[in-house]
Amino acid sequence: MRRLFGLLLLMFGLLPATDLASVEAYPLSLAQREHLKTYIPRTFLKLDNQRPVHIVALGDSVTWMYTRDDNNGNWLLSYLGHFSSHLAREFFYPGGVRALNPEEGKPTKLKEHLGKEIFIENLAIPGRCAIDALQRVSTDAFVNDPDLVVIDFGINDAVRGHSLDSYRRALQRSVDACRAAGTDVIILAPSIIRAGPGPTGWGMTRPYATVAREVAAKNEVLFVDLGKSLAPLGGGVPSGVEPEAAVLTMTDRLGRIFEFDPMPETPETLHPNEEAHEVMGRALFQALLEPEPEPQPYELDGRALIESNEQIKVKLVLKNRSEEPKKGYLGALMMGRSLRPGEPYQSFDLEPGRSQEFEIVYDREKAGEVIGGLAALDIADPSLRLSYFIVDESRSRLVDVVTRLDPVAVEWTQQRFDQVTDSVRFEWRFVNGGSDDTSGRYRIGMGEKAVSKWVPFDLPGLGAKKFEATFPFTPPNGAVRFKTGVFIEIDVDGKQFTFPRELEAVRDVALSQRTALSKYSEYGVASKADQAGMGTLESSSGGVVMRVDGDANFLYFAFDFADVGFGPIPNSPSLIADIAIDARPINEVGSFGFVDKIRINCPTNDGPIAIDRPQFAAFGDGQGNDLVIPAGGITAELKTKTAGERRLELRVPIAYLLRYDGTVGDPKSVLGLNANFSFPSVGDNGQPIYPAEKRYVHAAPLGGPDQTLYVRDPRGFGRLRLASGEIDTWSAHLY
Repeated sequence: MRRLFGLLLLMFGLLPATDLASVEAYPLSLAQREHLKTYIPRTFLKLDNQRPVHIVALGDSVTWMYTRDDNNGNWLLSYLGHFSSHLAREFFYPGGVRALNPEEGKPTKLKEHLGKEIFIENLAIPGRCAIDALQRVSTDAFVNDPDLVVIDFGINDAVRGHSLDSYRRALQRSVDACRAAGTDVIILAPSIIRAGPGPTGWGMTRPYATVAREVAAKNEVLFVDLGKSLAPLGGGVPSGVEPEAAVLTMTDRLGRIFEFDPMPETPETLHPNEEAHEVMGRALFQALLEPEPEPQPYELDGRALIESNEQIKVKLVLKNRSEEPKKGYLGALMMGRSLRPGEPYQSFDLEPGRSQEFEIVYDREKAGEVIGGLAALDIADPSLRLSYFIVDESRSRLVDVVTRLDPVAVEWTQQRFDQVTDSVRFEWRFVNGGSDDTSGRYRIGMGEKAVSKWVPFDLPGLGAKKFEATFPFTPPNGAVRFKTGVFIEIDVDGKQFTFPRELEAVRDVALSQRTALSKYSEYGVASKADQAGMGTLESSSGGVVMRVDGDANFLYFAFDFADVGFGPIPNSPSLIADIAIDARPINEVGSFGFVDKIRINCPTNDGPIAIDRPQFAAFGDGQGNDLVIPAGGITAELKTKTAGERRLELRVPIAYLLRYDGTVGDPKSVLGLNANFSFPSVGDNGQPIYPAEKRYVHAAPLGGPDQTLYVRDPRGFGRLRLASGEIDTWSAHLY
């Protein structure tokens, strides 16, 4: 019947002859129907009855379809477009796929066929991370009542070193929001990227891929690994080649997924080309339709053992599960960017059902040489997440191994600390990575001097126990922001190893209180805070001083600048100011979530400054249907006070804080607050640059190597009490 209908369309000129195959859908098997009913029940009901289907995509630049050619931003050619086209053909939607609100200049359809259509709405934004999904799922993601939401983040999380814990939380809350809206959801692992030279650099996104798989399994939603779908493009390598040369040959071929120009000035390493998008779209469709995926010929298991602070040894077992002999090569990838395999290339020769053992030693970053986001082990994840290329004569594959750490790993269960005064309490769990009981001793330290005594502990096999320790909290005299190291040292069977983290703290402020911001370039550890010239409560040596006031209608911000280098820079603002306000309900302020910023591009001359309309959920996720904050209500003005001194005034209507339940004047009412100021200089090429010595920070720096949490993660903000008076409390986070 479908083919007959297609012939009729062809006869009447409504369908080109070359598209006749598009109406030749195949009947679904019973197993396929059950698979679709299980994972996309709402969408399948509509597909099966050929009713309009609406798909929303949340993601980063890969989902958005960033390319280096004319197809940049053409969603219809992205993996989302290819996936939707496969659905349209399978379920006979003659009109194909239509993009809602496409990018300017891009088509809404590839071919103007008549008939029923599948609609795609791409809400992806280049450069965004998993936390950014919370902005959309609490505002506009469900405005058009989608049937299916596809979630794909991880590349930018990996590049910026965000914790797997943050990534996991963001995915879970996104799934919860989809479930609450009655929408089907599919979680995707990020595509692979090439981070650095050589084959080992392909592993940066893989830990996030394994977390995405776990979140999907926990919630019983469909999971599709885009990274693994691309690995076979590396092809096969004949046996008898040197292992390193074999893996290098395979990854050189795989690198063609980034080719837009055969001779690019700057090689692409993040964004796959159109052919790769087609592969990913087909993989997504096949995973949806195939209840029993293709059997894998290899099984890889591993066990990780801490050798020292510098090295972790991994013992691997590779098994041939097929009925044919297998010869090939194993290539170990870096774990994220922090664990590098010492001898990553191995060969194997396996008869059916046989196994081969490997031992690979990974070099670990030394304690004290990492910031929290790049530490070798995640702050709340006791597992190692390792990945490998397996290359045989026919094809290449990507395999992940998630294993506990033997003998002991640390999972920090408390990461945010509010209203800190004279002490701070740390809470964590020790996790036994082995099946045998283990015992040892530990000590915990904060800063250079505060170190506990050795304390004994014991753990059951594969078990875990909670621990805690309290330290005096003694900020440097006069400082408003500082950080200090925190570590746990463990001694088991005569081996000692350290798990380092860092604590970042910012002094809370009250209304009418003047607070000096610290220089971005002079942000140091606690023991050097005074010498580093960090901001004091009253600054007399130039810089930026902040004051906040408020009444029942507005918050009033005043930022005074003294000797900071205001000056005309061609084609550039004289100052870029970013002000972030966490105005969620009081009991949510400072917790994990999404908060955007108000950006102010200051001109050189005095006068009012135009401010763009704030983004959705600018003052915190959970905004709901109150989507749009009116333009023009937030006002700013630049004024000159005296020679060398200027002031930026900002006024924010209380009515725009849509979810806030506090009241100005109530000492129990608090907001989260962060402010960053960047003054430009002229670079060597005549273009504006923003050097660290001309950037000032209130709580957390927005970007750069010293960024501790994501710019939109309010756990890194300070606190503003909406009442005047003396205040001597701090907000802190462990990272």
